[in-house]
Amino acid sequence: MTTIRTAFRPALLLAFHAAASAQTQTPQPMQQVNVSASALQQRAQSTTAAIVVTREEILRQGDTSLTDVLKRQPGISIDGVPGKAAIRMRGLGAGYVAILLNGLPAPGGFSLETIEPELVERIEILRAPTAETGGQAVAGAINIVLRKAGKTDQPQTEIKAGTGHAAGRLAPSLSATHAGRSGALGWSLTASFTRRADTYSGATTEESRALPLLRRTAWIDRQTEDRLELTPRLDWQPTTSDTLSSQSWVRWKRIDNTKTEIEDSLVGAPTSFPHGASRYRADSPPQGYADLSWTRKLDQGGRLSAKLSGYARKLDADFLYRGMDLADTLLETHRVDSGQLERGLNFNGSYRRPLFKTHALALGWELGRTRREEFRREHQADALGRPLLDSDEAYQAKVARTALWIQDEWDLSEAWSAYLGLRREALHTTGQGNAHAAVDVDSAVWSPIFQTLFKPAAQDEAKGRDQFRFALSRTYKAPQIAQLMPRRYTVDNNNSATNPDQQGNPNLRPELALGADLAWEHYMGKDDMLSVSAFAKRIRDITLDRVFQQNGVWIVTPDNMGAATVRGLEFEAKGRRGAFAGRLNLARNWSRLEAVAGPDNRIAGQPAWTGNLGLDYAAPGRPVEMGGSWNYRGGYASRQSPLLADYGGARQQLDLYALWKRDAKSKLRLSVTDLLHPDHTGRSVYAGEPDLASSYLSRARSVWRLVWEQSL
Repeated sequence: MTTIRTAFRPALLLAFHAAASAQTQTPQPMQQVNVSASALQQRAQSTTAAIVVTREEILRQGDTSLTDVLKRQPGISIDGVPGKAAIRMRGLGAGYVAILLNGLPAPGGFSLETIEPELVERIEILRAPTAETGGQAVAGAINIVLRKAGKTDQPQTEIKAGTGHAAGRLAPSLSATHAGRSGALGWSLTASFTRRADTYSGATTEESRALPLLRRTAWIDRQTEDRLELTPRLDWQPTTSDTLSSQSWVRWKRIDNTKTEIEDSLVGAPTSFPHGASRYRADSPPQGYADLSWTRKLDQGGRLSAKLSGYARKLDADFLYRGMDLADTLLETHRVDSGQLERGLNFNGSYRRPLFKTHALALGWELGRTRREEFRREHQADALGRPLLDSDEAYQAKVARTALWIQDEWDLSEAWSAYLGLRREALHTTGQGNAHAAVDVDSAVWSPIFQTLFKPAAQDEAKGRDQFRFALSRTYKAPQIAQLMPRRYTVDNNNSATNPDQQGNPNLRPELALGADLAWEHYMGKDDMLSVSAFAKRIRDITLDRVFQQNGVWIVTPDNMGAATVRGLEFEAKGRRGAFAGRLNLARNWSRLEAVAGPDNRIAGQPAWTGNLGLDYAAPGRPVEMGGSWNYRGGYASRQSPLLADYGGARQQLDLYALWKRDAKSKLRLSVTDLLHPDHTGRSVYAGEPDLASSYLSRARSVWRLVWEQSL
């Protein structure tokens, strides 16, 4: 690690020297988006492949979470349930997708489910990464661009109040935003309170021929989350050349979940606790994020910028499990007290300058440090309170991240532009705990990136404009701290091959990927477009789950197991005719694990098909707007090893909304999410000795929301 830091110093000094020798003029920053253009025009003009989701699209259906907005976008699907949703791009899950905030890796504690859509100006979906945004984007990146502070001297205030209703439970929400400007100082402040109240129910069936076994377990899970958040922003321009800005948020959160399980053993013996009841409570003391950015305009179109940011988040939780027999007689209690404390500091900067009228050169650096502390104290006792198990585990971990990047966007001609980027990123993770050996892991990755856009010169505007894109990139996926720390997370009941304990692997290596993207786009006016794209990726040292038995206990741990290939096709269409606007997208994904024999040797959870169909009605001068979207995520079959396979059924959601504009400042919005709420199904199969198959069925609920929006 010392060698890497030493190698970075001359480049940093060179960047500062180049900035100091530059002079002052109007900037032409690289990748600057022309906000006056439509989303399709922005997409068509950009050399790098990006889908822009505008603020109008973000707010259109009254979504309370950005995951609901993203599930309608091409190639994106959502797994899990609200509060625990995992995002996928091109069928690849959460570690393969980079989540960015204003172009930089999102800080700890940031979640797409907790940020208010009202705070977001636009979303950029990057199918291929750039050197600036980072190389940890095997599937792609999602950049959340937050709104700036007040732009006018007239203060503006907006209030939204409403409630959701699902399964007989109310979920009220209230938010207020105040923004304004006084001379060179602009400000905005958003305060919001949100309650999420969800109820889920379902059943699990376990079968085995060798034992023999047939067992059904019915369960119901009630989840409640209260969240209070303050989000201030300041923008100050003391001179014509300098701009200072600060974006912050402070959040309080409380979680209270209860779950009950009752099993029915038709064949074979019951589990240790045929009736189980658990409660999980978590309090998050004020956690926050703050940054300070400085930008200076230089002459010859140059710009120098730097940002210092930091965050801290803490979580204190307690979990109580009561294991009973079918007569509700208490057999054991398991109590777990746990806590997390994570703090991070990041310093980054960049220098940009156009060269020779056809080049836009940029280079920059990032220095980041993260520290995480976690403890878990478990106490198990019998019905009389006599101790059966006492454990006290804790660990501390540090992650140091250092990166240098350089990129150039080059207009070769009016019809052809290209992008070249190179990024060097190094990670050093250390950790130690009282129940396992110390961890010390170094990794460093070079990420070269090439993208190009070609627009045939002679085109008939009446028939539309064609253009072609190609991208070639090297990306990677670094192990998370929890995957590296060899700490055990135990299940309370029915440990098995399909319900194992979890344990980290300190020998886990980063996954390296080489990917190619090709696209054809056809634009007709400012609202109509067609796009067909294809991609292929080869991933080395892919991480798979390895399930094994140790001292009679089943354990799953991540491990590097060979290579994999991923391929896909995507189709997208948008159009507007009068008051109606429609959209359609469809994606087909394939993958193959070389270390696992077929059939179904695919990447875990990757759906074969995803698609969306949407229609909106908004007539000029009419007080009512309405529309909806149908979302489909196909089933999947994935085999992680010769003995272990997972299957998931198809999912579909129908969301509708209606908006009544009382006047220019007052609106009433009615929306429903998952109107059809079909059951979700899945199955895990272990083909070893003894064999075991576990199937689940989960019932969701429609969520109705009524919100009044008032501007003052």
